[in-house]
Amino acid sequence: MLRRLLVKNLAIIKELEVHFNPGLNMITGETGSGKSILIDAIGLLMGGRAPGDIIRTGEEVAIVEGELVSGEDNHLIRRVLRAGGSSRIFLNDEPIKLSELEDLTGNLVDLHGQHEHQSLLRINTHLDFLDSYAGLLPDREVLAHTYHHLTKVSKELRDLTEVIEREQELNALHQSQLEELEAAGISTGEADELDKEHKLLAQADELQRHLSHLAQRLQKDDLSLASELDGLRKPMERFAGLSKDIQSIVERMDSLTVELEDLAFEVERCGSQVHPDSERMTEVEERLGELETIKRKYGGTLDTALEKLAWLREAMSQKSATDERLNQLRIEKTHLEEAYAAQCQELSQQRQAAKQKLEQDIQDTLAYLDMPGTRFEIRFQHLLAEQGLCHIDGHTYRGDERGYDQVEFFISPNPGEELRPLAKVASGGEISRIMLGIKTVLAAYDPVDCLIFDEIDYGISGSTAETVGAALRGLAKSRQVICITHLPQIAASGDHHLSMDKEVKGGRTLGRARVVEGEERRLEIARLLSGAEITQASMDQALELLAPVSEKQGADSRG
Repeated sequence: MLRRLLVKNLAIIKELEVHFNPGLNMITGETGSGKSILIDAIGLLMGGRAPGDIIRTGEEVAIVEGELVSGEDNHLIRRVLRAGGSSRIFLNDEPIKLSELEDLTGNLVDLHGQHEHQSLLRINTHLDFLDSYAGLLPDREVLAHTYHHLTKVSKELRDLTEVIEREQELNALHQSQLEELEAAGISTGEADELDKEHKLLAQADELQRHLSHLAQRLQKDDLSLASELDGLRKPMERFAGLSKDIQSIVERMDSLTVELEDLAFEVERCGSQVHPDSERMTEVEERLGELETIKRKYGGTLDTALEKLAWLREAMSQKSATDERLNQLRIEKTHLEEAYAAQCQELSQQRQAAKQKLEQDIQDTLAYLDMPGTRFEIRFQHLLAEQGLCHIDGHTYRGDERGYDQVEFFISPNPGEELRPLAKVASGGEISRIMLGIKTVLAAYDPVDCLIFDEIDYGISGSTAETVGAALRGLAKSRQVICITHLPQIAASGDHHLSMDKEVKGGRTLGRARVVEGEERRLEIARLLSGAEITQASMDQALELLAPVSEKQGADSRG
């Protein structure tokens, strides 16, 4: 609900503050008194663009401030316009962007007349009207949940696919490295062992000669160490029985003889194994070359190469997990696409079922509002889209959280005229009455609690004006309605009444507003009936027009 409107330095208004009430608020006044400026001011509060000449002549700054109430929330909106063309917007004294203002007020106020803010002129709202009327909003919430889940999964799948595509070359390298390291079969210390074996093979001839000489010296030569030891032991053996110490020496010499024999045997065995082997030398050199290549490519040592091998195995296992997630996402996306397509079709069928009844209800209501012969049609369209998410019967359609139906209202206000898009053919007054008709039909479903009608009396007769007034009163039972009118029959139907007038002061025109009640309101209705010269007849007729409203207000106060 729009509770208060403050306007400073806007066109002919120097400073004006008006208060609006629940129910039906009427605004009347002579031509040029500033009624349209109030509507322009409300339009600015809704995010409308400010004309360059809207600031009062001689002033640098204009201010429009409005207090909007929605449930428990109070929204204080202030728009500051400067002569240079710049403007600033504040919500509860905090600066906000124009887009944020439009999002907020679009759900709170609907402005109907020759203004771009009216929801009927925004094609994307037509589907909302139809769904509200058909009671399909709960079904649409289910579809929206599926859609958002589908878009989330699709994005994850797309992102993961892009990552995989970018990493394909790297993964191929990792796979090649993993295969190379696993095929190499490296182990810690292998290079050191092979290096020792290589040195041994390289010196096999020399080592074999030393071992042969050692074997000869240990036992085989006539003057071998074993023979010398035996020659030294025998003389000492004669004295072994004379002294324990001598006996110990002899025993140790016996042990040395046995040890020399073992040593000689080991030397011979080792000598039999050590011999030049060119084939084995080639194998060792080739293996050492392989290991050197591995070390050079993977960090300089076999230990770093083994660490790389462990990392590659982990990385490739993660790739397997990524591939598994990719397959899961593909399966999940397929299931969600099937569910989304089915829900889109089901919702579309329900809309089609409600379409004809809504068309007829609106046509009947418009006829009641003095637009007989008006044809109203709701047209459906399904747009093909290569990257769409809605797949039906082999075709891909553009879809969103509301489904895949593209809905637009078409109208022919006059018999014989072809149906055209509503926003392109209706004049300001017709738009207001058409919107009144639609809002009347959809009153129980419309979430917007403040409706503003400008020029609603354009091109209608007095008898129809009473019908329009009754329709406005019907709307005002459940929401706030603000209406600018020139017709007394409509003005008299209001619960509250503001009158705009103007005066010339100091050579400048000033617009003013005042609340009219009681006799003052009767005079204002009489002025609308007869013009500047108010007659007794117009006063009597004004009393007649106001009587039903007075009776209703009295009943409301008693109730």
